[in-house]
Amino acid sequence: MQKPALKLRRLFIITAVYIASLPGLTVGLRNVNVRIPSAVKRGDNALLICNYDIENDTLYTVKWYRGRREFYRYTPKENPAWKIFTKANEIDVETAQSNASHVLLRNVPTSISGKFACEVSADAPTFDTSIVAADMEVVELPTQRPIITGIHSRYRLGDVVNGNCSSDYSKPAANLTWWINDIQVPPNYLRVYDIQRHVAEHLESAVLEIKFVVTVHHFIKSRLKLKCSARIHEIYAQESEKLIEEDRPRFLASGRSPDMNMYPFDQPGDVDEHNELFLIHSNAACGPFAWHPILFVLLWPSFWVLGAWESWEHWLRNLLEIRHSGRALR
Repeated sequence: MQKPALKLRRLFIITAVYIASLPGLTVGLRNVNVRIPSAVKRGDNALLICNYDIENDTLYTVKWYRGRREFYRYTPKENPAWKIFTKANEIDVETAQSNASHVLLRNVPTSISGKFACEVSADAPTFDTSIVAADMEVVELPTQRPIITGIHSRYRLGDVVNGNCSSDYSKPAANLTWWINDIQVPPNYLRVYDIQRHVAEHLESAVLEIKFVVTVHHFIKSRLKLKCSARIHEIYAQESEKLIEEDRPRFLASGRSPDMNMYPFDQPGDVDEHNELFLIHSNAACGPFAWHPILFVLLWPSFWVLGAWESWEHWLRNLLEIRHSGRALR
């Protein structure tokens, strides 16, 4: 036979559960949620917060888990109220700043990245329990800005720009983005390489290639700005830039004609070179400023500097022949 005290206790629990289940009379645990940083820099502190509404009920315990393993427990009816369940050099709880809703982790290592959960339990008679979880990643940041390679300082229209942006030795690998004149580059300009994993260091590297043909709209006042940005969650953002100048064709300072490839709209045969030369010779011989040997002596250094002596010598011989021919006719 059951003792009267045990019967009375069972009756009390059943009555309390029944009353708590009635509509409009719920007074148990509710609104449990967590605020856990999605990313924390390695070596920084991390504050984990568990919010809940116990209403008119009594808190029994709050437990924190990393994965499936409990590392912190708070029980207000015990003394001390907190207990730590963790290995050395793993999760370091600052008990002086931890309580029924907050847990402060000191000097976090990358090895604890993963899912963190808070479990809240109410006391008798309801013993309501709720558990909520979120992910936290401990990040190893790169030691330097993203590096741009393969990009020259000058390009002409029609040239191909082909270079790489890399961000080395971080955890996780950085997200890279290329920009042209502060406008994000379209996907058809890019080639994404697989993440490079450095097993010994437990770190990763990222590389993003850019390749496009230079056109008129890429240059603003003869200048093109290339930029690569690297981001890791919301705690790391760095960028590097390259300024590119437009390389325009220059006229050659010599007696030779410029390379026809520099002027694609000019076709051989458009000008009668022989007739043009004859007209120049005739005008020089018959004009009011006819050629004189003293003028030749004065202009000789200029001819030599310009590298056009061969052309001028040919022109001079023709001029002298025309002058002799004119005297013979007289």
